[in-house]
Amino acid sequence: MTSRNEISPDELGRLYDDHATAVYRLAFSLLSQQQEAEDLTHDVFLRFQRGGFNSERGSIRHYLLLLTRSMALNRLNQHHNRRRILEFFRPGDGQQNPIDLQAMDERCSLESALSELSPREQQILAMNYREGISQNTIATTLQLPLGTVKTISRRALLKLRNALVSRKVI
Repeated sequence: MTSRNEISPDELGRLYDDHATAVYRLAFSLLSQQQEAEDLTHDVFLRFQRGGFNSERGSIRHYLLLLTRSMALNRLNQHHNRRRILEFFRPGDGQQNPIDLQAMDERCSLESALSELSPREQQILAMNYREGISQNTIATTLQLPLGTVKTISRRALLKLRNALVSRKVI
């Protein structure tokens, strides 16, 4: 099997059966959370299905495990960055030091940027980041496909980042 754009569902099913356990184990060892590891395993095979594998560069298992490691590290970095941003804008920070006008200004900028998001985007981000609900649970609660929740969340975060960058907050 060389690099190509499409893989048949039967082929993908066989690959999943052969390699999903190894991918999941690596994902779990890196992320330490069952739901995150399951989500990552799913995402690895979706990425694989889109193409990019070249049999001349190594085995499918090696490629899948390398892809898993890379995607897991990306997720860990994203989670770290999100936590850092949320800590920075945590309610009460301005109350601890009421003279900190910069923190108050940044908080206002964040609230303004959040208000520019659609109600659905605000709802999904609030459920995920304020309430700590997993994207899988959000999808079930809102009766949306998991991919849709992930897409809405990703786009909302990009909009939020762009709004904060344009306001020179981050």
